[in-house]
Amino acid sequence: MLIATFRLELDALALAETFEHHPSLEIEAERIAAHDIEWTMPCLWAANADFEALDGTLANDSSVDAIVETATFDGEKYYQIDWSDDVEKRINAYVDHEGSILSAKATSDGWQVRFRFVSRDQFDAFRDVLAEEGHSFRLLELVQPDEPRHSVGSLTPTQREALCAARERGYYSVPRDISTRELAAELDMSHQNLSEVLRRATETLIEATLQPTTAD
Repeated sequence: MLIATFRLELDALALAETFEHHPSLEIEAERIAAHDIEWTMPCLWAANADFEALDGTLANDSSVDAIVETATFDGEKYYQIDWSDDVEKRINAYVDHEGSILSAKATSDGWQVRFRFVSRDQFDAFRDVLAEEGHSFRLLELVQPDEPRHSVGSLTPTQREALCAARERGYYSVPRDISTRELAAELDMSHQNLSEVLRRATETLIEATLQPTTAD
């Protein structure tokens, strides 16, 4: 089993037109299904945008068929989306190769999507689909967990390196001794990628600490 994180261009998935009008927008998908196309990524959280303007932009985005429901919270807005047929076909092509979408988020730089593949052949087939469609992509991380069902709390080498560097360089000091961009430059990665690596690492550690224990 392989866990792969890809950076995909916006056209490879959805919302390219929306990001043209809202370059600072941040999107995170919620309630992601592995193989049921109708319920893949229907729920989105949006941040860093004029939400009133964003409503209209999303409604006119060709990758969106309809906005079913919305709700506004402090600094964020929740959308339930019906995707266009083209988006559903793209996702169908991806998961047809047994690729389960574990997480997905987007900025103007593209989609960062985390997939799970049963085998290396299925991973290679997924990359072939992207290449055949002419979509640019970048593999950010590839992990082969020894125990995929029991890997909570297990940091990847990239996550461990980033966390150790962040701690040693005073990233978690108050005030910070180093900015995200400065630390990212030292680690030879983009600041967006570093932010995501640190976020995932923190979530992994929190889940490991707070996971329920089974009584004897």
